[in-house]
Amino acid sequence: MRREEVFLIGGGPSLKDFDFLKLVDRDTIVVNKSILHVPFPTYFVTVDYTFPKKIGERSFKQINTIKMFVADFSYPSLKEENGLIVDKRYNLTYHLDNFDKIIKSYKSAGIGYTFDDFRNGRNSGYCALQLAVVLEYKKIYLLGMDLSISNQSHYHGGYGESLEVFNNKLEEYYQSFKQGLLELQSHADIEVYSCSPTSRLNDIISYHSIEEVLK
Repeated sequence: MRREEVFLIGGGPSLKDFDFLKLVDRDTIVVNKSILHVPFPTYFVTVDYTFPKKIGERSFKQINTIKMFVADFSYPSLKEENGLIVDKRYNLTYHLDNFDKIIKSYKSAGIGYTFDDFRNGRNSGYCALQLAVVLEYKKIYLLGMDLSISNQSHYHGGYGESLEVFNNKLEEYYQSFKQGLLELQSHADIEVYSCSPTSRLNDIISYHSIEEVLK
């Protein structure tokens, strides 16, 4: 039976040394590489078509969770032809057999309340927030959604971008989160909290330490 609260797990450096076993009995939506660290995740979501290859397709398949890919049709180069998703920039056809559900998203900004109106924020972390809303969770806790960096971009390794390049992306992501979270504040039945002490989102939503939440 699904609970009313869910924990969204991003990759921010605030999760360095976090004991993910604390979430073993909780509903979770994991984003990108957090799928490797959160035990028995409830859902996985990404906008990164290449992600299964990044961690190894065999490893990805072996993780037991509901895996969702968000096809961002807000980019004009992404098209659907003969039932297949094609990126016209590279003449690349997406092969999505590794995913359980394909979500077609046509808008990036704001919040939708059905899968047909799924907003993507141009990043996987925002898709986790949107997914939690569509799945009708009432309390949503954000972990590792820092939208800021210190001396590293993620709590884990494996990304080759410079901190400067990634920081520029974070500014765009922050604006997406800001708009979506402000929209959600008008819905009294949905509560969103930050569990990251260093998140830029703490100026928009309330911060609660994860230790307090899990008591």
